[in-house]
Amino acid sequence: MGNDSNSTRIAKNTIFLYLRSFIVLLISLYTSRVILKVLGIEDYGIYNVVGGIIGMLSFLNTSMASTYQRYFNYEMGKKNEVALTNLFKSSLTVQLIYAIVIIVIAETIGLWFLNNKLIISPERMNAARWVYQISIASFVLTVIQAPFSAFIISKEKMNIFAIISILDAILKLFIIFLLPYTNSDKLIAYACLLILITLLDLIIYVVVCKKRFHNCTISLNWNKENLKSLINFGGWGMIGSLAYTLKSQGINIILNMFFGPIVNAARGIAYQILNAVEIFTQNFQTSFRPQLTKSYAEGNISYMYKLYYTATKISFYMLWALSLPIIIETPKILYLWLGNNVPEYTVAFTRIILLTALVSAYANPTSAIAYATGKIKNFITWVSSLNLLIVPIGFLFLKLGFGPESTMIVSLVMTILVQIVRLFVLKKLLVFSLSEYFRKVITPTMIVFILSSIIPFFLKRTMPQDNFFMCILNCFVSIASVGIFTWVIGLNKEEKHLILSKLNSFIKHKI
Repeated sequence: MGNDSNSTRIAKNTIFLYLRSFIVLLISLYTSRVILKVLGIEDYGIYNVVGGIIGMLSFLNTSMASTYQRYFNYEMGKKNEVALTNLFKSSLTVQLIYAIVIIVIAETIGLWFLNNKLIISPERMNAARWVYQISIASFVLTVIQAPFSAFIISKEKMNIFAIISILDAILKLFIIFLLPYTNSDKLIAYACLLILITLLDLIIYVVVCKKRFHNCTISLNWNKENLKSLINFGGWGMIGSLAYTLKSQGINIILNMFFGPIVNAARGIAYQILNAVEIFTQNFQTSFRPQLTKSYAEGNISYMYKLYYTATKISFYMLWALSLPIIIETPKILYLWLGNNVPEYTVAFTRIILLTALVSAYANPTSAIAYATGKIKNFITWVSSLNLLIVPIGFLFLKLGFGPESTMIVSLVMTILVQIVRLFVLKKLLVFSLSEYFRKVITPTMIVFILSSIIPFFLKRTMPQDNFFMCILNCFVSIASVGIFTWVIGLNKEEKHLILSKLNSFIKHKI
């Protein structure tokens, strides 16, 4: 299949994922508000903390799903249908082993933690135990689902993935409206209804995969080579995910140790803003990732690098277009959102975290290339080790008397260093030109970053500070400035032609 066809698929998949994220985000925000009212603060808190015991293990499942996507895409690129079928069977086998391990841990260590460490009122302890057991069962269903959803993403059928996600969100909203009419314990009823939705999701994924993809054969495969490859690759992916989790939670803990929960609240708000902004780049990166792996497997290295450079630049521009107005108007945006209840340090945290995310826009496509090669041991070792250093270095700065912002600055500097290390490790994995990367990616993105900031910052310095209209105007000017400089300077002729041709195609065919 030609590169133009691949580019069209990426564009369509990105749109499907945007629609999915936008709808799910709106429904989720409303659902959170309603469920708090229906369950009450105590039961809502119980559900979150009890479900959180099992939820802590979710990063393991995410890592394995990424592993399956990589291997599925690789075999698809090789056009090896027999190997792809056997690989899918092996993925089911690995997930079965994984599910058994989770059940054992949850019913021993996890259950002990629930009964002895969590602070839950005695009259609600029975409900908490029910929720815990239901959460275990629900998580096992999610584990079983992982190979099926990974296969759909690997096949780049993002419309199917989007539809199932939207249906899941709608059903979760629907059951909340059913809760007031139940005579049983509402917390237990909520958990039971949620697991029914999880089961329905699994059934839909299985039926879709069985009907549309002949490779999705529901049986186990104990091929030692496949199992070893999946477990080893997934294990290194888990180490990377664990390092990221420990880094994030570690910073939270040391901030709490030095400054208390108010600073944790400020960091939490800043990350809520980041998560909302990053949805757009994450969707785009999800849509191009399968093509990177397939191109590598096919030996189409020139197209892989072309896609890598373009994807990195577009990811950066998209994130910068959303981040620039927030960085400039952070105090006003926070006031409009939270009123006078903005914790101290929230403004600084938000700005530094968004700048850190811009560096990550370079990092994620680089990691996707490394994962495509399958040789990730050294890559994960270096990245994880440096990420974990952020916590002790941040602790040292706080011990020396620096403010809480210092931990965020340390994270920003270390994220830049980690990206540099990624590039050097990638150079050892592939025939990779650092000078070409600098010329085609770093130079245009940095020029756009600098030039697009000038007019918005000038307006901010000269306009009235308390004028709401001027705040809105500057947000639009910021986005327009990034868009104009991206088009004029940030994209090459081939990328502009590609965007225009796909835009015309979408208008004619109405997608």
